[in-house]
Amino acid sequence: MGRSQFNIISFTISLLFLSVMTISPSIGQVFNPWGPPPNDKEIEANLFRRIAQHFSAEVALGYGSTRYRQNLDEYQIYSNGSNLYLLGEDSLGNSVGIGNWLNRPFLTDTLDTASAIWYQNTLNESDQNRSYVIDSLEKRLVGGGNAIPIHLKLHFNYDRYRIGAGATFEINSKANLQLKGFPDYVANYESDFKRFYTRKFYLTAGVRYYDFWDFSYFADIEYGNFRLSESAFPGGQVSTNNYWNISLPIEKNFSEYFRLVMRPSLDLKSINTTLPTGQSIKTNLWNLQFQVGVRVSFPLFKKCPISNCEAQKEHRHIDKKFRGQPIYKWQNPKVGENDPYNMNEKREAFPFLKRK
Repeated sequence: MGRSQFNIISFTISLLFLSVMTISPSIGQVFNPWGPPPNDKEIEANLFRRIAQHFSAEVALGYGSTRYRQNLDEYQIYSNGSNLYLLGEDSLGNSVGIGNWLNRPFLTDTLDTASAIWYQNTLNESDQNRSYVIDSLEKRLVGGGNAIPIHLKLHFNYDRYRIGAGATFEINSKANLQLKGFPDYVANYESDFKRFYTRKFYLTAGVRYYDFWDFSYFADIEYGNFRLSESAFPGGQVSTNNYWNISLPIEKNFSEYFRLVMRPSLDLKSINTTLPTGQSIKTNLWNLQFQVGVRVSFPLFKKCPISNCEAQKEHRHIDKKFRGQPIYKWQNPKVGENDPYNMNEKREAFPFLKRK
């Protein structure tokens, strides 16, 4: 081999070595489908998402039972077999009856109180067609109706605590009331409406006091105001007060962002009805409800936009971070955690629940 050929070969080898040393670092950076090298700083969500992840929305539908209660001890009550009336005096001092006093009271002077029997609790009279005047005994008008509530709540969540606001819409059935402790031949009170609507707007606060497996247990409280249908409860005759609601919701956590909510609750509210005689009657309304719905939180990262990406956890692409799961699944699952078929191992006691 001549000296010139040796120099050419040496030059070629040196050039190839320099090329590899120069290109290798850039190749290492380009060939990284999951983002920057490991020694780069952690990628965080933008400020908007870091704040928004603390917010959640809840929507639920349910069933409720409303209990009405009035104290009528200071009134005489007239029962004619089919209706109840309060006895009072009009502005001229004439004896009158007051009907439909729950929501739309009116006066009548057609009651025949002179021929009525003064009711006594030891009286054996049981004629449904006779009229009675009830005076000296304890008189509590009680009864109830049904309700279908639907609500929307917005929460700000921080650690175990949450605050927020909400609105509830209810469809309520007619009220059927009875004088507590009185026999059947004394008439019942039946409202003049078939249904009415309730709108509630409120502030809410709560705390998560216990976690077990995938379930979280909360204690919530609401405070706000409510409005009743003007057609059933005219504003000129019926006034409402602020109300309280106490609830103990249980949430099944399907992921960090998606939960099934089961919410038992108790409403405590009241109304005041102004009578044509100038008096006022307070009615307590206690509403026991059970609602089922979902609560969804704003996700910290966007869903990965690459359709064929098979990453199951939160991961990087170039300089952005994405989640690999829909919001109703755990975002960083353990092996098989989001695979429903693995639940067959937990269903041995109930073979009919297994997937085929």
